Amino acid sequence: MNSESVPQNFSSSGRSPSQKWWALLSVGLGFTMFTLDNSIVNIALPSITNAFHTDLATAQWVIVSYLIVLTALMLSAARLGNMFGRQKLFQSGLILFTASSLLCGLAPGIVWLIGFRVLQGLGAVLIAGLGMAMITELFGTSPQYGLALSLAAMTLSLGSVFGASVGGFLVALGDWRAIFLINIPIGIIAIFLFTWCVPPSQFQRDTSQYFDGLGSILLVVVMVSFSFGMSEGQKQRFDSAIALILFAIAVISLIIFVWVESRSRQPIVDLSLFRNPILTINLLTMVVIYIAIAFRLFIYPFFLELALKYPIDQVGLLMITYPITNAIIAPISGRLVDKFGSRFLIPIGLMLLTFGCLLASTFTTQLTPLGYVFRDMVLGIGLAMWRMPNNTDIMSNTPPNRVSIVSGLLNESSMVGQTLGTVLASALFATFVFSSANLPRTTPPASLPPQAFVFAMHWTFLFVAVLLGITAICNGLFHIAKRPPTKLSNMPFS
Repeated sequence: MNSESVPQNFSSSGRSPSQKWWALLSVGLGFTMFTLDNSIVNIALPSITNAFHTDLATAQWVIVSYLIVLTALMLSAARLGNMFGRQKLFQSGLILFTASSLLCGLAPGIVWLIGFRVLQGLGAVLIAGLGMAMITELFGTSPQYGLALSLAAMTLSLGSVFGASVGGFLVALGDWRAIFLINIPIGIIAIFLFTWCVPPSQFQRDTSQYFDGLGSILLVVVMVSFSFGMSEGQKQRFDSAIALILFAIAVISLIIFVWVESRSRQPIVDLSLFRNPILTINLLTMVVIYIAIAFRLFIYPFFLELALKYPIDQVGLLMITYPITNAIIAPISGRLVDKFGSRFLIPIGLMLLTFGCLLASTFTTQLTPLGYVFRDMVLGIGLAMWRMPNNTDIMSNTPPNRVSIVSGLLNESSMVGQTLGTVLASALFATFVFSSANLPRTTPPASLPPQAFVFAMHWTFLFVAVLLGITAICNGLFHIAKRPPTKLSNMPFS
């Protein structure tokens, strides 16, 4: 950032230099709320489904509605900050996320909860999309800038790792509403600290920035119509008229989206980047990986709570096996990349992920906690062994002037994968469960026999394993056959 974009001098603004650390804490608290909600809701979804006496096709929207907002707007958050002021929008994000968390905790019905989750997603976009920019404004000219970024990254990691265990503990103490109400005190403290500590903004609107509203709307239409089509397929049949119409709308909207983005002066997604095969294959692989991760996040709590009858606080503790394993192995993976490069490590990570899903397909009613931990550790190791080489392969082939764009695409690919994965997980799992139990598709999950869950686990994760296996073969053949890396800067983008 240049000096004009750093608005603060704490001394001249009447604030002590130490207040920037309190301001950093407010940003960290915002990150904490955002990352906790990315995993905490999954652990409580069986309880939410049971409390509202609803079905999987409807319950999935508690997660999907939130993810769609993040997917559609995350890439535009930084641009909106440049247009309207990062400080004002980040503060608005804190307020909106806190208020919508209260509304979620008080929701009288499942439809209300889904609607309030959309509002929560809007707040999350502003927090996640502008948080690092706020830290740059506060510390960009300070020698503590690296420390501030490291502390923020640690906050993001801790929230992701411990979200499931915190969620299980909260639901065990009270009920599902506690996972949203816990954000209220955190949000109030964050808002107060931010208002008190962050200097007045000297923002000047960047008239060169343009918000691609049409592209954002089309992306929402694509995701919503596809998700509704999968929901209707669960409730009726996937070849029913309404499901086919919704799928057709999704395909047509996607085609129009690509056409609009290719002609927009500041598109959400710069399609010219995909002329580079390294970027394309690795981003597509990332989508598939996060589809698999979404299957785990969505299905595991239902199996552990409803088939194995584990207490929800125990389920929360078991669910952190995978993220903790990933956190431990990630630095080792980074060292291996430095020593051997990413070319052969990416297929190894993919094969481990495939094997982890094959192990998940062997879940039975006799599954022990130790057996679960072993299987989940394989997934965690596989993710760590794949992600670092994959990201390194992408970023090392990215010119400096496109680093922020490609970094945004990495986040966007993970969000697309999580959204599609949640919808697909719900559809496949419900299809296998109800076909095994021979019960109506509107039957509440808590009323289903354990063996139906076992049958669904087997076939659902076999499907994911096959999908990952095909991806691993294609990715491996590409990385073995490819020539020395071609810089994105050498590719034609115009």
